[in-house]
Amino acid sequence: MMKSSEISSDQWAAYSGSLRAILDEYARALRDLDNVVRPIPQLVYLADSALSDKEFPNISVIMEHVIGAANVYVDYIDDAISGTDGGRRTHAHTLTTPEEAMECVWAAFQRMVDLLGSIKGWGDEELEKAVLVTRWNQQFDAEQMLEHAIVHILRHRRQIERWLASLPAGRREVS
Repeated sequence: MMKSSEISSDQWAAYSGSLRAILDEYARALRDLDNVVRPIPQLVYLADSALSDKEFPNISVIMEHVIGAANVYVDYIDDAISGTDGGRRTHAHTLTTPEEAMECVWAAFQRMVDLLGSIKGWGDEELEKAVLVTRWNQQFDAEQMLEHAIVHILRHRRQIERWLASLPAGRREVS
């Protein structure tokens, strides 16, 4: 499994300015998520909170969703740059620890870095021409999908922060 310490912006230093900037921001969003998720005690990670709902009963399910989406975004961009349609894909994960979840998130990011390495010279114009349609029937270009991937991480990091803040102080410390 992968850890954040195994990811370095040196990996994408030779990419175009557009891709470098977006990967820098993507990595920053993941580091922020990592800083929130890894320290979560196991019982808290698996427990319902006052903010639980049917779709996201606990932090573990949120993280499974984040990981699956991160991998699907790679698939969409791969389809857009290759001009093929791989169809709808799902990436199901059942993870029991915050550490496992973050390792899978970083592995999905590494897939993205590797994929973008195949188009490392592309600038804004080429990225705008690589178009895809999502399963929710929205058209994106590759850059928009990359931006969407970052915002998705930010939204769920904030959701987890709110969940943790909703817990009584003593429950946040349970290990």
